[in-house]
Amino acid sequence: MKLSELATFLSDSNFELGNNDPEITGVASLNLAQAGDITFLNSHKYLNQLATTQATAVILDLKTPCDLPCIRAKNPRLAFAQVLNLFYEPVKLPVGIDPTVILGKGVVIGANVAIAPYVVIGDGVVIGDDVSIFAHTVIYPQVHIGDRTVIHSNCVIREYTEIGADCLINPSSVLGNDGFGFELDRGSWYKIPQTGYVKLGDRVEVGSLSAIDRPAMGITDIGTGTKIDNLVQIGHGVKTGSHCMIVSQVGLAGGAVLGDYVTLAGQVGVGDRAVIGNGAIVGAKSGVISHVEAGAKVIGYPTVPEREWKRTVVAQYQLPDMIKTMQKLEKRISELESKLNPCPIEEI
Repeated sequence: MKLSELATFLSDSNFELGNNDPEITGVASLNLAQAGDITFLNSHKYLNQLATTQATAVILDLKTPCDLPCIRAKNPRLAFAQVLNLFYEPVKLPVGIDPTVILGKGVVIGANVAIAPYVVIGDGVVIGDDVSIFAHTVIYPQVHIGDRTVIHSNCVIREYTEIGADCLINPSSVLGNDGFGFELDRGSWYKIPQTGYVKLGDRVEVGSLSAIDRPAMGITDIGTGTKIDNLVQIGHGVKTGSHCMIVSQVGLAGGAVLGDYVTLAGQVGVGDRAVIGNGAIVGAKSGVISHVEAGAKVIGYPTVPEREWKRTVVAQYQLPDMIKTMQKLEKRISELESKLNPCPIEEI
């Protein structure tokens, strides 16, 4: 594909060809690119690699000088992702139902569905058009799966779960497992029945080995367009807004509520019934125990505004020198007191 043709597939971009319109045959990073590849520069930290890359063309911002034929975009990383989609073909299952698949009673299957070997599908499941279900997945009764959703191998989808259209569930994740609910009864833990269900909006992605639990009553509700990384635990009754970004090893306790476009960085813990407002960003390894205002950037445990946390961290590194200074000042004060009171009066 010619570079000029490639640029027409990208949103919000323009191209500079120089003296030629090269043929693009592949995509690679700056340091690994070869002739025929297009690469991208997203940070000035890698300017030295731009000078030595073997790539034929590059995607970069609107201002960085470049001698190579290039595509310029306000968001080079987004443009690069769009190029990758043109060259990368994900694994697709052949349309049809493998003979080893076990189907329950009353299963409804849409058009062009692909179901791989050894999948088990319970009674009353409804599967939309163009859905792909990879091998060894187990789908409990009364699950609804929206059009074009892809469920990868070894997933477990518990009863009554609702999955929207265009969702992606990565391998070995569990949707709709029992919420963690117990109450003490004469010295033993009595299990609270978890009778609710999990609902995923359209275009939700769930990473590998993540779990989204159903509540005792009601819904665990994941908003449209939300992206969930690997190894995430979402507790019973959690509600997220649309387009949230939940990074690896996050844990959301039961009843937590996230607004739209909330970002939780790696290993964030969100406490029981905590509320995080629209557009808030919580930094890595933080603990949210109550409320985060909309649009806030917070970090730490308990969370504080990001700027305040940075000042605190800097101050902590200065503590040893501060202690030495205080010790010197205390000694100096003691010396001055001795000079002011050379002959202390004895107590009678």
